[in-house]
Amino acid sequence: MNLSKRTRDVLIVAAVYAVVVLVLRFSGAGIGWWMALLLGLVVTPLGFWMGWLRRRLAERAAEAGRRRFRPWPEERRR
Repeated sequence: MNLSKRTRDVLIVAAVYAVVVLVLRFSGAGIGWWMALLLGLVVTPLGFWMGWLRRRLAERAAEAGRRRFRPWPEERRR
């Protein structure tokens, strides 16, 4: 199936939202359907944002470590 990147992203977000709602609803906490749907609207974007933030911080830490403490072999020869 040839899907555009945007369509794939929308399907992934919808699947994650559905899983979050089902987990919240049937987790045994006594949450009703409406509350699970509302909490899913909060939890899903928050989870994606936290994943993005973690990747970004890891990339920046790797770049900072590479620049300051352990330069690449090409930079050591200079």
